[in-house]
Amino acid sequence: MIICNTTYHVDCTVSGEFIDWMNECYLPQATSNGLVSHPRLMRLMGHNEGGACFAVQLEATSLKNLQQWNQEVGKALHQAIIDRFGDKVAGFTTFMEEIPLKC
Repeated sequence: MIICNTTYHVDCTVSGEFIDWMNECYLPQATSNGLVSHPRLMRLMGHNEGGACFAVQLEATSLKNLQQWNQEVGKALHQAIIDRFGDKVAGFTTFMEEIPLKC
C-alpha cells in the first residue's frame, strides 16, 4: 500500500473553515475517481504556533495509481487550496510505502 500524506499548517483564523472544506469538498473530490481511498484527516498534537497543523492521508494500491491521481486530481486540489485560503494554509506532501511488520 502507498500512502499520500500531506501536512498543512493552517492559520488559526481559518482552521474551522479548513476542516469543514476538507470534509465537504477536498476529500470527496480526492476519492471520486477511485485511484485513492480511505481518506483520513488528523490534527497534529502539540503544533500550534500561530495556527494548527493537520495531516491528510489517502491510500493507493500502487505508486503508479498515486502518481496518476496526483496528475489528474491532486494538482487541481492543491490549486483549490491556494485559491480559497491563500497564504493562510501551507503544506507539504510525501508518498510513503507501508512495510509489513513481522511481529
